[in-house]
Amino acid sequence: MLLLREAKMLQTLHRSLAKSIPESLKVYGSIFHINRGNPFNLEVLIDSWPEYQTVITRPQKQEMTDDMDHYTNTYHIFTKTPERLPEILESNDVINWDQILSIQGCQQGLNEKIQSVAASKSVQIDYSKRFLYITEATLQLKSSNKRIFGRSQEATIQNTGEFRSEIDNFKSILLNVSHSELVNDNWKFGKNEKSLRYIKNCIKNFPGYCLLDPEGNPISWGVMEATCELRMAYTLPEYRGKGMLGELMNAYMEYLQQNEIPFYLHVEDMNENSHKVVRRCGFSAMTCDWHQWKSIPTRLQQLPHF
Repeated sequence: MLLLREAKMLQTLHRSLAKSIPESLKVYGSIFHINRGNPFNLEVLIDSWPEYQTVITRPQKQEMTDDMDHYTNTYHIFTKTPERLPEILESNDVINWDQILSIQGCQQGLNEKIQSVAASKSVQIDYSKRFLYITEATLQLKSSNKRIFGRSQEATIQNTGEFRSEIDNFKSILLNVSHSELVNDNWKFGKNEKSLRYIKNCIKNFPGYCLLDPEGNPISWGVMEATCELRMAYTLPEYRGKGMLGELMNAYMEYLQQNEIPFYLHVEDMNENSHKVVRRCGFSAMTCDWHQWKSIPTRLQQLPHF
């Protein structure tokens, strides 16, 4: 695999990946932020250039120093030739199989390939599949020549101001790092020091949103990750069933659209309420789904991890 560093090549690759949306969304979103300053210090691997078949984004080596930190040790994959994927992933120069790590993608048919590599590496794989949701504006990137998303990194992100809603005395603001512990304590996949560090980095570098009650306390929120995916959406139990998450999402989406930032999200199969909310907000489920493989090497399987 080749390491792609040159800015113009990364921009060309980004435009090309738009043609493969929604399957390419994880790497497309990663490269979007790489082209805007690369706050998570990610790098891009391709099998060939300019005619590529497989793209992988991952943190630079100096970022992956904790073998137990799968939040950081995350790889994103898009391939036009799934049959060749095992050959690529078997290389320790591409994937560090000695760490606990996550692999994410939005393509059908990759599970068998990744599982075969895992068997050869003697690692445990936990596989999960969820519904992938995107908006029409993001889907239009596939065929549009217009720059719907892609403001240069020098451009200033504009705040949209107070939340516009029929709910009296509630407003939305951008999340700040002081909200990190609240988000972490209520994230199903968080509640530990590694996840807290990850959440702080996300909130510091990417726009997150929260809805404040009349006393100024966050009661509903969402966070953007390094791949432009919206994650960690949560509403405090006492405010559920009142349309708060939908109101938050509408304000959040307006902010992202005004600032030309692409976005998408995933929802677990059984979370019927979230399915209803995102559909009401204009998201549509894609047939390719959202996929994640968490790999745990044999030597670390007996240790406590998250």
